[in-house]
Amino acid sequence: MKLKTTFTVLIILTFSTSTLSAQEITVFQGMWGDEFYQDKQKMTWKEFGLAMDSNTLSEEYWAKSKKQYSVTFAAATANLGFGIWYLISENNDDNTTASIVGFASTAVVGSIFYCLANKNKKNAILEFNDSLGKTSYRLVPSNSGLGLALSF
Repeated sequence: MKLKTTFTVLIILTFSTSTLSAQEITVFQGMWGDEFYQDKQKMTWKEFGLAMDSNTLSEEYWAKSKKQYSVTFAAATANLGFGIWYLISENNDDNTTASIVGFASTAVVGSIFYCLANKNKKNAILEFNDSLGKTSYRLVPSNSGLGLALSF
């Protein structure tokens, strides 16, 4: 009997002291890139990636975003190469048409994939935040005693 009473008291204390609450992720533009926060605590990129992997839909959006950022980086690297080629061709009085076309096309491709990557990153965060829901529980006193209240 004493074990059952102790167990009941422990369960009541657990329910009364803990609350499941959503820990939504927010992102802000920092000086060196995005900064992620979860309930006022700054997250690293690794922690953010692990959080995105915890939800199937947000994981899909996050994977798309990472691939699109890779294409953006490749386009930026190619853009730099075309820019250097243009400068060399200009100094040597060579034809610069190909380097200008390459420079412009890689800039457009990089911009498109950058926008798509940001959109998928935003969708990943929104899906993660939606998956948390607003479910919580707490003990609520009433006229007939103490009751467990669930919030959805």
